[in-house]
Amino acid sequence: MPGATERRGADVTSLDGTTTLVTGATGQVGWGFAHAAAAAGARLLLTASRPASAARLTTEFPQAVVVTVDLAADGAGQTIQAAVDDTGGRLDHVFAPIGGWWQLGPTLDQPPGELQQLLATYAVAQHRLVRTAAPFLAHAGGSYTLVTGAAGMRPIPDAGMLVVAVRAQWGLAEVLRAELADAPFRFNELRISTRIERDARPGVVPSRTAGQAFVDLVVGDARSELLHYPS
Repeated sequence: MPGATERRGADVTSLDGTTTLVTGATGQVGWGFAHAAAAAGARLLLTASRPASAARLTTEFPQAVVVTVDLAADGAGQTIQAAVDDTGGRLDHVFAPIGGWWQLGPTLDQPPGELQQLLATYAVAQHRLVRTAAPFLAHAGGSYTLVTGAAGMRPIPDAGMLVVAVRAQWGLAEVLRAELADAPFRFNELRISTRIERDARPGVVPSRTAGQAFVDLVVGDARSELLHYPS
């Protein structure tokens, strides 16, 4: 990679003109951020785990580059790197909510493979993505936002394995915040503790509203911080 401190023409206080990778844009959080980032002028690189999901994203975000990839798989890093290279070799920001809701029964009723899969989704996938994105982000002087949830706070009936996986994700984020404190790109954890959905209803934050708040966080000056939403 070229020098680690020079942004190639993008304003560090704006997403305009940046290339921004978003995971989970088929869900609630990533979807809201992707819309807000596109409105802020970002060129979007979106990931989808299945071809059908990728097709939906291509329809909804016609200007985006959509990549079908299992982020926990061995070859995920090479797939993401190739996608970045194909779009000009530039990556300014990553906004990464990875992992959905799991509530399939008592922990000891589940086979070990189920826990392995959850850990792969919540922790391994983030580790692979940070490793892949770091050289690009260092060159751009950009940011990586690892998005987590509040499910790790306490045991949840029939969702104990989810609690374990989310706590593993918290642990990864805490370690990376410390290790990347002096990196040439900003690394933060964004922990969400409210319900976010695409359609507004009482007690729920609309995805687009949350997405704009997340854009503001990404272009802010936070470094190696645990950010909370709501703050």
